[in-house]
Amino acid sequence: MRHPAYLQYQDHTKRYFEGWYFKCISQDRHHAIALIPGMAIDPDGQRHAFIQVINAESGQTWYFDYPFESFLAARDKLVIQVDTSLFQREGLALDIHHPTGSVTGQLRFSQIREFPVSWHTPSIMGPFQFVPGMECYHAVIHLSHRIDGQIHINGEVFDFDGGAGYLEKDYGRSFPQSYVWLQASHFGHGDASFIFSRARIPWLGREFPGFFAYFTDFQGNTARFATYNCSKLSDWQVDPDSGTCSGILKGPAGQLKFSAQMVGGGTLRAPVDGSMHREIIESIRATVLVELTDHSGKRIYADRSTEAGMEICL
Repeated sequence: MRHPAYLQYQDHTKRYFEGWYFKCISQDRHHAIALIPGMAIDPDGQRHAFIQVINAESGQTWYFDYPFESFLAARDKLVIQVDTSLFQREGLALDIHHPTGSVTGQLRFSQIREFPVSWHTPSIMGPFQFVPGMECYHAVIHLSHRIDGQIHINGEVFDFDGGAGYLEKDYGRSFPQSYVWLQASHFGHGDASFIFSRARIPWLGREFPGFFAYFTDFQGNTARFATYNCSKLSDWQVDPDSGTCSGILKGPAGQLKFSAQMVGGGTLRAPVDGSMHREIIESIRATVLVELTDHSGKRIYADRSTEAGMEICL
């Protein structure tokens, strides 16, 4: 559990899923694609592997399923193989030929900026990473990386040379029934990264609201806000009909105001007790605004990001 980016599967016989999320944005921001390899075991013990693909330009999504035996992953490094497609920390190679679509190509990752971890904070979940029985565990792996290469989807070429990417993962039994997720890294003035999630978390027969957020401009200005470090979320507003949310985070690093607006979106499958039948809408073209100030009210950073990832499930 100190290395959540690696395979966590422990011979579960039912109600389990594990998936990695690769977000890919082209240099000109015309192409935005997400790739999600993983595996799932439903309540009846039926198992399969999968690769999900979302094309933000068209809103098209594909769910390619495979026999469970085609899924391989390492416990000591980030390597995932589904059939003949390979996903690694340094890049990926796609070789998908399925009755519902074809996706091929290779992407190389460089200039990798990893999410900072320590022995007592191995993931963005902080000490909750060590709490047994959580329905979903979440890990940010790459805050950003450069992408080079091409992907072909049903014969159409997507050029990612000089593009930018992001990498995270989830595992457990189910996605939260109610949650909001944001991930932004395409700000107008220089590199920066912002991640936020709020969810209703069931545990031991009860339920509590929890959140985490992380911001960095890669210039030494870093802020972490979370339930576990006594941060507060105020002025929280979310409207699934308009696809908007906003709030004010206050914590040890100061204050961060944010707002977000979904733009477009595609339908992805999400796990419920390991069954991949829940449908959620994800945008990879959302707009996010952030403003970070210190405890004296001095502005440290303010900017707007496009091509942000966003989900609202309430």
